[in-house]
Amino acid sequence: MATRISSDSLVQPSHHGQVLQDDTPIPLATTGPEHYLVAPSLPDEAIISVIGRFHVLSSNGTPTTTFQELFNCAPFNLSAWIPPHVEMLASRIGEDVEACTLEILRAHTLYPLLAIFNGLSFPANPSRATANNAANTPKRLSTETIRLCLECLREDMDVYGVRYIHRSHQIPGVEVCSKHASPLLYKCPHCECAFSRHCNLSLVPWRRCTCKKYVFESIPHAQEADPIALSYAQFSATLLQSAPHSTVSPRVLVESYRERARATGYSWGNDRVSHVRLKTEMEKFYGKAFLRRTDAAYREDRLSEWLKMLNDSSVTEPPLGRHLLFAHFLFRDATQFLSSIGSSSGNERTAGTERPAMKRRTSGIGTSRTSKPSIKQRIASLLRELTDRARDIPNCSIEDLWKSHYGMMKRLVSLDLEAVTLLRRKLQQLKPRPVGPARVPHKSEKDGERARSIRATAAALYASVGKPEKVTINRLAKDTGWNPTALSQYAFPETLQALEECAESNWHFYARRILWAKLAHKHAAISIARARSGVEYHRSLVLMDFFQDVDLSVSYDAETITRLLAEHGIQRDWPGPCPAREFPPAGRKYYTKS
Repeated sequence: MATRISSDSLVQPSHHGQVLQDDTPIPLATTGPEHYLVAPSLPDEAIISVIGRFHVLSSNGTPTTTFQELFNCAPFNLSAWIPPHVEMLASRIGEDVEACTLEILRAHTLYPLLAIFNGLSFPANPSRATANNAANTPKRLSTETIRLCLECLREDMDVYGVRYIHRSHQIPGVEVCSKHASPLLYKCPHCECAFSRHCNLSLVPWRRCTCKKYVFESIPHAQEADPIALSYAQFSATLLQSAPHSTVSPRVLVESYRERARATGYSWGNDRVSHVRLKTEMEKFYGKAFLRRTDAAYREDRLSEWLKMLNDSSVTEPPLGRHLLFAHFLFRDATQFLSSIGSSSGNERTAGTERPAMKRRTSGIGTSRTSKPSIKQRIASLLRELTDRARDIPNCSIEDLWKSHYGMMKRLVSLDLEAVTLLRRKLQQLKPRPVGPARVPHKSEKDGERARSIRATAAALYASVGKPEKVTINRLAKDTGWNPTALSQYAFPETLQALEECAESNWHFYARRILWAKLAHKHAAISIARARSGVEYHRSLVLMDFFQDVDLSVSYDAETITRLLAEHGIQRDWPGPCPAREFPPAGRKYYTKS
């Protein structure tokens, strides 16, 4: 397969001995040990940059054409940490699809970091027959905005003859360039248009922005980088470039965390790690503002299990950014951290990604068995977990633990019945976990706008000259495009109040229907008008009698019914002309006549 390219020196470097002419074909498949989509392969280039350079070089009219040519599908989000359909791209580059897929994952995505912290392996699920499971990552390992460094763009042009997007700048939480200490840009400095576009390519390193200006021609602001943010960026970039090719075992990772935390003075009791002290010191080290920008759970005050990376069963669940924050806080040096996870437990790391693709499939990599902890270790782990859970229960007893954590108690007793005595002793010395103040949501900025929209919609419904339809809370919310059950009473008080005020009672609706029938069918018989109203027979009789003095000679327009209701003193919560009377139920339900 070959694609003709245009002579664009912004994308294709000219100092590699390649003649750039309008009819120069660029092969997608090579026979060497490395596979290129766009030559040459640039260090630390993100996959969205590789596809963007190919799009410009191939002179495709639209990004949709490029996606169809390379992935054989509609456009999708290429700024994800590991985009989908990587195996389709690999099939365009080389004959060995698995080898090419693994090479793309290692060289152009954040797969090396996810293999360390989130247990991502290649293939991700060997039990499936398809070969594309390496890119089937969980949705929580998704994406962030595209970020650029102006100094890197200029330096890349001088060194490689082409500008491109660095993947180390796309690591979650990285705000400054690890090389130049300059702030990263996520939007155009001229028009503030974001570089990322949903299901589209980011072409600003090579083409003009929507404001018709080149981003790389803007002058960077002289701003001193935060030393903590710079240290975090350098730690993350070094880790990305020097990460081991094999997937790190979750048990090795959590033991490295625990050993380092104990060594730095965050232990208490029976060699336990103090979560409270760690969280407090991390807030002092990074600052709450930096933590809010980097971690969504911290930003939303969901901190009950914020340090899940210290638990064996949930170490791979926290997002990549929180793992990087925690590892950087404990180790500060990427080389020391890599040495820790490399020497924590001999051969604990799975070496599946080092083997050839065919051998991987037959050996069942991804299901490697690690040595099981001893009974003593399992008892100690259960005691620690039960003691920690007991802190949330006031005056917790063994009986309370059996009620709330039956499974763990059952496992503990099955291992050693005498462990209950030790657990009871720990409960007597336990101090309850301090309870923080309840978090009350703030009022939303869109509350007033939504309330005005609700009232405008209600006014339009009540002013309709057609056959009246009942105005309910669900009808108002549906017409305005909002779900009333998802509106918080703290965040949207005015909106909820407007919904209640604008909704009408059943009798108010019956009254509007009867008035409409009388005015719209002036010359029809009373029985016909009553039937056209759609109101239940007995209720329609009462309302026809109630409105018998209505002047039918008046002109019927949008305000007629509203005016007549006001003249009779009928509000939207009207209980009817005879609230004490019981009417037979509408429909075919059986009732006894009296």
